[in-house]
Amino acid sequence: MINKHSLLVFLFMFFVHLLGFGQDTLKTLTEVNVTSFERLKSKTLEISSQTISREQILLSQPEDVGVILQKFSGVSLKSYGGLGGLKTISVKGLGSNHTTFLVDGFTVSNTQTGQVNLGQVQTDNVESISLSSGGSNSFLLPVSSYMNGSVVSINTFENNFSPQLFNLRFASRLGSFGEIDTYVSTKFSNKNVFFSAFGKYRQANGNYAYSLRNGKMLYEGIRKNNDLLDWYSGISSGFKFKNNSQLRLIYKTNGADQGLPGAVILYNTMANQRLSTEAHSVNIDFTHQYKSFSSRIFGIFNHDWLHYTDAYFLNNTGGISSRYTNNSAQIGASTQRLIGEQSILFGGIESRYSDLSFSTLNSAVPKRLHSFGLIGFNLNKTNWITEAQVSAQQVIEENKTGERAENRFKVNPFLAIEKKEVGTWKWKFKVWYRNSFRMPTFNELYYNSIGNVKLKPEEANQFSIGFSNQPIQKKMDVFFTLNGFANRVENQILAIPTKNLFVWSMQNIGRVTTLGFETRIDVKKQIKKNWSTELNANYTYQYSVDVSSNKSPTYLNQVAYIPRHTSIIEYSLKRKDVGLQVSSTLSSLRYSLNENIVSNQVKGFALFDASIFSKINFQNKHQFRIQFSVKNIFNLPYAYIRYFVMPGRNYLITLNYALR
Repeated sequence: MINKHSLLVFLFMFFVHLLGFGQDTLKTLTEVNVTSFERLKSKTLEISSQTISREQILLSQPEDVGVILQKFSGVSLKSYGGLGGLKTISVKGLGSNHTTFLVDGFTVSNTQTGQVNLGQVQTDNVESISLSSGGSNSFLLPVSSYMNGSVVSINTFENNFSPQLFNLRFASRLGSFGEIDTYVSTKFSNKNVFFSAFGKYRQANGNYAYSLRNGKMLYEGIRKNNDLLDWYSGISSGFKFKNNSQLRLIYKTNGADQGLPGAVILYNTMANQRLSTEAHSVNIDFTHQYKSFSSRIFGIFNHDWLHYTDAYFLNNTGGISSRYTNNSAQIGASTQRLIGEQSILFGGIESRYSDLSFSTLNSAVPKRLHSFGLIGFNLNKTNWITEAQVSAQQVIEENKTGERAENRFKVNPFLAIEKKEVGTWKWKFKVWYRNSFRMPTFNELYYNSIGNVKLKPEEANQFSIGFSNQPIQKKMDVFFTLNGFANRVENQILAIPTKNLFVWSMQNIGRVTTLGFETRIDVKKQIKKNWSTELNANYTYQYSVDVSSNKSPTYLNQVAYIPRHTSIIEYSLKRKDVGLQVSSTLSSLRYSLNENIVSNQVKGFALFDASIFSKINFQNKHQFRIQFSVKNIFNLPYAYIRYFVMPGRNYLITLNYALR
């Protein structure tokens, strides 16, 4: 049996070993550039990673990052409403807490809920978004990001160096349901310094019409208590030094005041709950390169405040008014060393402290210290790439006012083998295995209305095999990828909303097996001198079932809210700077509970969107872009989550301006 303390010491000593031998001269690395944080990445990771560029984001005009991520194969979106509504994702059947979110190389996390509300992550400043589940896109990221089932990496305009001296961006939107959205950002950047300031304001009344069928009856109504007001702002700066070092400082703050629309049950549309949030974060990192050695030291400090009210809750105090404060501090270091021509030895350590306080009496006061360590190598030979990692996590839990969850220690291995491009069709092949582990969140363990301190951590084993090729490269560009995957999750934690989006039910459902595959095809063609066309399509099949006990009534039943089939198709046609895009989102039926009976079905849907756009460039410095979009063209009633109805047909006008 491995001694956990000895292993953590070994990981630390390995990290120090890398630092100590970083002065050897084997081969000089290229300059570290933080314009895009995908640094020093392996040359071929396209099989298990996907990227959406800024141009593609502008075409679809998504209201938030959740809508963008739905475009990736293998992703299932859970959306609890329209603009500003809670959105989370599931990647290849794993829960949302198995996905790490990075913004400009910094982890975005919340120990209280464990979920990043993608409905309130803006897109105006996003340069690219990538999803990776079978290997590292960089070896200088926080080591905790290597240990989850998948990683979403968001690169923004504001927090990195630019080649232009002065940049200005402005975006304004007017949409259905009272949507008003304004974003502005400025950035000064030269060879050695950048400084930016940015802000965004958004509001909507959210009163959209909907229809709900119950048996043979069709009910039509207006969504209530769905108003939203949120904002986001910050400043950032960066400095380059003569010794190939860089320093970045980033401060961001955001907040929201919104209604919480409840589930539409038995035609009861009334909901009076409200939620106010406010968050502050400070990010700092220092990156240094010396000959064959690169390192990064970073710190992340967060203060989150949340206020939930329900004035009509029946109790002896005349309603509920609860406040929660969640603080976290995260520090870590990552390092890599080039060996030979292309192989890399890498590792790192990280520690994250979190605490949570409740305003209600006799509530838990939990604290958590979560430590990580990792060592690995990326062996890049003539025809093959091999990447291997071994990581360790230790969780120390404390609760001053009552029972606490157990302390945990876990070792997580990862191995990937990839065949490089061969033949005229550029065939590539990759197989990988990952073991990951995630602790229950503070809410899952301790919150009075939903907490279950006996919850066990989830442990996932993932296996994937896939290939990609480019069968046509002359008359048009065609790229095709196919991945098969198999997951086994022990002690899966299932969160199901009950009365509203604040009160949930938490339970371990034992063992879950997921078998499936995902396929993607991208086609680009230049039709004539000024005409071009592009097609992007993906399809995912997920057989995700409960295999806890063959005596259970839910044995081999599809897990709640995981559809069997999903697909996205997007087609665009452009003539110079004017274009048209049409897209469709398809999802098969899903179940609201693990018992797959007719009364638990949430019907599938096929949505269609369309947009037209035009761009104007003036003096190669000023760029204007105007777009008109129609979403849910056929006004179809649908829902991702049972009784949380989604908007019908809606419209959006967007103006973007960029000075560079």
